[in-house]
Amino acid sequence: MEISPDLEAHLAALIGSSAADATLVETGQNNRVLDFGDRIVRIPRHAGAETMLRREASLLGRLAPLLPLAVPHVRVLDSEIGPIAVHDRLPGEPFYSLDSFADGEPVVGELAGFLCSLHGLDTAIVADGQREESWREIADRLPSDILPRLSPSIRPAVAAVFQRFAEQVEALPLRVIHGDFGTGNLLAAHGRVSGVIDFAGCGLGDPAYDIASLVAGLGDGLLPRLHPYYPDLAAMTERIGFYRATFPLLDMLFGLDHDDPAVLADGIAGAERRFASLALGPA
Repeated sequence: MEISPDLEAHLAALIGSSAADATLVETGQNNRVLDFGDRIVRIPRHAGAETMLRREASLLGRLAPLLPLAVPHVRVLDSEIGPIAVHDRLPGEPFYSLDSFADGEPVVGELAGFLCSLHGLDTAIVADGQREESWREIADRLPSDILPRLSPSIRPAVAAVFQRFAEQVEALPLRVIHGDFGTGNLLAAHGRVSGVIDFAGCGLGDPAYDIASLVAGLGDGLLPRLHPYYPDLAAMTERIGFYRATFPLLDMLFGLDHDDPAVLADGIAGAERRFASLALGPA
């Protein structure tokens, strides 16, 4: 479906935007995303995407009062093209390095404080009990899709790391996690963190997953800086390493599933680097 000027005008009036038109900022598998400047609109591509948007809106309504940083207030509205999700555009812009701040230390403290608050919430707040278990899909597809595409020298390391993790996964802590706490979903304004977006993956999981996402985006040097602000982080170190190593494997699967050779190649290169340096001690 084309986003015509007439449709943009209709949506602008519906959501109460002061803008007459919008910028198409994302055309992913699940949603088309329109930025009206003061409002963000997501148009689901299929019924599953609509269900995800409704879930996110409901969950954020419960989370927002309990978190120390701004998060979107999502509303699902009926329009002439079907349901859409809308929220006010939060202040700030995504940041991709702590070097962009004159003083990055307050930012590190704010990020850790947000995660401490989120991870400390009662798990009952995730009413449907949705879990972040992407590692299981990777493990299921190791023999057929992943290991054959990796160097023979690295395959035993990959298989061993997943086996070790699987043996202790039932003993891992289960907390409320963001599920995609990386660059692109973190906003900053005036030298401070101004908000966190995209809670589609929010659910129950290992808090180390969020730390891994954050460190993957902002660099390995961030991890020691988080220690003063996040209690017991040292106990997560090896699990953080495991989750970080799964991210290029997810890229491999995305490249395979969507016939994207560039993403597949990047995933393979990242996996080779990550597993070559990953310690094989207990996760």
